[in-house]
Amino acid sequence: MKRILLSIALFSSVYLSAQTVIVEEKFEDKNEPITFEYLPNSKKLVVYKGFGITMTLSYITTNALSFDVDGKKTTLFENEKLVSPTFSVTENTYKAYDATKFMQANYKFFQDKNVFPVNHDALEDLNSNFFGRFDFYHVLNNVTNRWPNDFFNASFNDVYDFGFTNQKQKERIDFEKDDIYLETIEIKTKLRKRIKIDKPDLALLKGDMYAKADLKTSFSAKLNGNENFDIITKSVSADFQTSILYKTTYDFEGKKVKELPLILKLSDKFFVTSDNYGGPKDFNTTPANPGYPFSIVRVTLGTMSVNHYFIDRTTEDIYVYGIYSEKAPKEINGGVYPRGFYVFKFDKNGTKLWESVNKIDGKEFFERINMTSRLQVNLFEYNKNLSFSVSVNDFTEFSYSTTVDKSTGSISKINFIEYNNNTSNLKSKAFVNNSYVSDEFKNKVFSQMTFVAMILNPNVMSYLKTVSKEGKKLYYESVISDQGIWLVQTDNKENYKILLFKE
Repeated sequence: MKRILLSIALFSSVYLSAQTVIVEEKFEDKNEPITFEYLPNSKKLVVYKGFGITMTLSYITTNALSFDVDGKKTTLFENEKLVSPTFSVTENTYKAYDATKFMQANYKFFQDKNVFPVNHDALEDLNSNFFGRFDFYHVLNNVTNRWPNDFFNASFNDVYDFGFTNQKQKERIDFEKDDIYLETIEIKTKLRKRIKIDKPDLALLKGDMYAKADLKTSFSAKLNGNENFDIITKSVSADFQTSILYKTTYDFEGKKVKELPLILKLSDKFFVTSDNYGGPKDFNTTPANPGYPFSIVRVTLGTMSVNHYFIDRTTEDIYVYGIYSEKAPKEINGGVYPRGFYVFKFDKNGTKLWESVNKIDGKEFFERINMTSRLQVNLFEYNKNLSFSVSVNDFTEFSYSTTVDKSTGSISKINFIEYNNNTSNLKSKAFVNNSYVSDEFKNKVFSQMTFVAMILNPNVMSYLKTVSKEGKKLYYESVISDQGIWLVQTDNKENYKILLFKE
């Protein structure tokens, strides 16, 4: 009996040491948590607080706190009135709408305890969407629409805010026909500069030897801190067995610094699109009618969504990842039957180091999917290696995840979790908002990434099983990082808690 009790005590001590309560607080009137943001360079989680705007879905942000892996709290700002505060790629500057003059939608940049207001007119006709934005998993996410309560694009650093225009200084850019100009706005002086840049060569992207696509040829951009920026373009061969990602680096005067082609080849498999945040999406809605009382939303993906890439912050190694099929589509975003995933590793000079091509055992669900826009794909750092995940919300819902060894590309810790999408759990306003439920966890609602967290770290699963099934409904969101898994738990009414799970 003593041995049994000792074993239980030892197991409990290991389980408890694997998690840290970062913060646990009650909601306060006019100062409730409204959103959060993960800072991968600083290795901190930021919690924004404020209050809702009456008769809207927006919030006013008044305070922001950051928490490190030990739970140390730092006040970033307080007693402000902001909308959508967002950190720069350097994490030294943040930008927000000035809510004291909300109807004018002016901006403020905050840096080193200094505030630099920028009039909305100074950023007129500036298309920053090509820079995408960073989501909680520090994946570059291209956005096609800007809503007042969204994060800003990842288009600014400590010196400039950036965007692109065409030859008529308009934000709508036809990559194939228009000239492209880099627009720079100096944060401190408001000085705006316009520089024509050399476009990537269309002959490398478009023609009879390349796969056809519904969406026009396009590009994305990524800031490299305060140093320079990349323009990313992609091509796929007509047989769908070769994909090239072109990474062209420019300085802030618009001059090319380096051109880097990353060549991927599959011998008996085929490159297909997925919702991997590598490029923009085109939404086309067919309204309901008497014959079919449901609206249909069709999502079209282009060549930019064939794959995406991740750069190691320490080594500058580049990982390109995506989904493959065993049947070639007729065109980009055409009907396919996905079978697995790939990760190719290159060094910073573009030399291929290894490739990892792996079938996904989707228990027949994955194999029957015909719309690749339903495949939500991520690659991120976790526990000194990489984790690949794919989540599906189609005729079934599930998450698949596996650990990818950085040195060899070998995979391990493979798992698969099924769940259900119950949209009745969605709220119009919430600190954490999602709709996925599992029969194993009563009165709890999860994001798809939280199911991935359960796969990667069994301590997350063990913790969730200890939380009472009674009382208020609890909502969960997860951020997976190299420091561990940040789990956000809230009832969206009175309390929230953030825990960090390490292995």
